[in-house]
Amino acid sequence: MPTESTFLFAGLLFLAAALGYVFARYGDSDDEDDPGESARANFVRGFRHLLDEEPDQAVEVFTNSGDINEEGLDTQIAVGGLFRRRGEVDRAIRMHQNLLDRPGVSRSQRDKARFALAEDYFSAGLFDRAEDLYLQLREAGEYRVAAIRRLLRICEVTAEWDRAVDFCGELLRIESGSVVPAQLAHYYCELAEHAREKGEWHEAYRLVEQAEVVEPGKLRCTLIRGDLAADQGQAAAAAAAYAEIARAFPAMLGDVLPRLLRTIPESGLEPLLNEVTDTPEGLRGIALAVIRDPRIVHPAAIDCLGRFIEQQPILRDLAGAGVPVSASPDARREAIGRVRKALHQLARSGTSYQCADCGYYSSSLQWQCPGCRAWDTVRAADRLLFKGSPV
Repeated sequence: MPTESTFLFAGLLFLAAALGYVFARYGDSDDEDDPGESARANFVRGFRHLLDEEPDQAVEVFTNSGDINEEGLDTQIAVGGLFRRRGEVDRAIRMHQNLLDRPGVSRSQRDKARFALAEDYFSAGLFDRAEDLYLQLREAGEYRVAAIRRLLRICEVTAEWDRAVDFCGELLRIESGSVVPAQLAHYYCELAEHAREKGEWHEAYRLVEQAEVVEPGKLRCTLIRGDLAADQGQAAAAAAAYAEIARAFPAMLGDVLPRLLRTIPESGLEPLLNEVTDTPEGLRGIALAVIRDPRIVHPAAIDCLGRFIEQQPILRDLAGAGVPVSASPDARREAIGRVRKALHQLARSGTSYQCADCGYYSSSLQWQCPGCRAWDTVRAADRLLFKGSPV
């Protein structure tokens, strides 16, 4: 498997090729007073320090070199990018800040150095400094779209959802279709959640409607509508929203079932559970909900866990003699209880959910993965049930 040194060496080979091009542009003059010859000598010294694993000396040589042309600036930015990817952000910042501060640098060169420096700050988590540079680049030029996208990412990290909506609007004015609908819809949903927390029901509903315009049929919108109805004591409306999710997205039952139990009449729960357990995802989702929440005691929900256990060899072993339908009700409940207790302990380990893209584990459902920042990729971790992929 390639090591970090292998990647660095490959990067240096690439830069060496670029450097050869720079040398060709400078010419073959032997005059020590010739700027091209001086620049060439500085680059050679800098690369020798890099190859000798003397990065500080290399940075010193590069930053103290005289005037450089476009190719030389590109090479220094690439070297700084190598430092950044290796985690040596302080060295990357020194190189890119030096390029930005050079007198006589053209507007195009300055923007290129400014974007590289902003990427350094972003990588280091210095979002305020990165934001200042991205805002400068956002006005016009080659890096306008890339800068706005980075500003969107900063808004996500800092939970500035109203600004995120504004930046999405700016991107869409530049180029239609440049924003994924799910992304903008989630921004509106985040704002709706905040309005709901403050009891601003009308504003929350307005924001949910905005999200549904952007992405019709969005699961999260239906969930927020159900929660808003439940907050206002509208049990029937809340139960209808949760039941809609249970039917359309049975894998979400692990999160929706506790809400259903609080709002749906007891007579209506068993028919709904029987309907959704026709799919493996529905039965698995109910089993997850019962495992996670010890407050769920409804007989129909407990019976769904028992049915799921019967289908899983490992879980049947945990239950001892199994949970046969022919067993007495007391023996069946006792066997289900043993498995439920064991799996509940696993569920408390803090890794109940997993991102389908990057594998990041979390203890609660996240609409945006904290690891890779993708939307709608976090699902219930099926490892609790010893079978299959995330549900």
